[in-house]
Amino acid sequence: MKLKTVLLAAVAATALAGAARADVLIGTAGPTSNAEALFGTTWQNGMDLAVRQANAAGGVQGQKLQLVREDDGGDPKQGTLIAQKQCDNKEMLAVVANFNSGVTIPSSDVYNRCGLPQVTNASNPKVTKAGYKNLFRPIANDLAQGAAPAEYALEKLHAKTAAVVHDKQAFGQGVAEVFRDTFTKGGGKVTSFSGVAQTDVDFSALLTTIRSENPDVIYFGGVMPAVGLFVKQAREFGLKGTFFGADSAFTPDFIQGAGAASAGAIVSFQAPPYDSSDALKTFAADYKKAFGEEPGPYSAYGYVEASIIIEAMKKAPLPLTREGIVAEIAKSDFESVVGHVAFQPNGELKQPFIFLYQVKDNGFSLVK
Repeated sequence: MKLKTVLLAAVAATALAGAARADVLIGTAGPTSNAEALFGTTWQNGMDLAVRQANAAGGVQGQKLQLVREDDGGDPKQGTLIAQKQCDNKEMLAVVANFNSGVTIPSSDVYNRCGLPQVTNASNPKVTKAGYKNLFRPIANDLAQGAAPAEYALEKLHAKTAAVVHDKQAFGQGVAEVFRDTFTKGGGKVTSFSGVAQTDVDFSALLTTIRSENPDVIYFGGVMPAVGLFVKQAREFGLKGTFFGADSAFTPDFIQGAGAASAGAIVSFQAPPYDSSDALKTFAADYKKAFGEEPGPYSAYGYVEASIIIEAMKKAPLPLTREGIVAEIAKSDFESVVGHVAFQPNGELKQPFIFLYQVKDNGFSLVK
């Protein structure tokens, strides 16, 4: 009797293992435990929702999907370690990775070597410079994110001078350089271009210099919490220029961190408001039902990025392979909740989109 029980248990365990192996694995890596935890966690929740909905509709070609979430902490070293682990897992057929440009650039080399389809949220132009055929970016790069604020400052605010600051990271410096170049080409004068450490909490020395320049606008390329601290201290130093920030400031944490100083600040972001279309309204309602809270700044992008992979898997020949999925992602051509998805040969969107929001009444109001 005992032997029969053991044999039955072994058969059951084997069946369960077989069922687990039958799952199609999609990996993801992003910051879920550091200062960007809100971004990373709600971004991955968006992917989770796409996977849940796909499974509820029958999965992919008769197979269930499983999202394997990893925390890279925004650290390039951790990101590459995770990338190698995901590459080594033969059941991992695609990834949405990474969130940060500084992590994506080194990890993309790892993913490319193993041919793993990589859909990224990173915006630095260098991300696609290597020409990896397995890498796709369904989000506007820094050329758009840095240019739009500069154009707005020149055309709408009629700004003549600008002080530009960045945090010396791939993302922050990238958008700052694009803002500087666009503003200059448009006839504006950049009074200074300065770098600060991402971990700095006291900007008094730099702000003393900028105050003497008295710029019409101040652009800060960097991530939280430095963005909020910088703006708060800038106002305390009496700087009156309009503040511009990149997408990392599109969060309640920025408004809370900067306090009253955040009023009037303008930040760029790649998605329209969640109430701006029926598709986004539906997404927001589905997200809240699934997670008990409103979607985060990048939730819709996580949803779209996972959906790109899922749609490709539906069309790829069986058995599903990394190579087959890459080929189908390259042919993507559909309307997503944030815009049309179709890629150039270099993995960039054919029609990138960017929006500008201004802080009003402790919230973000669309201005462009």
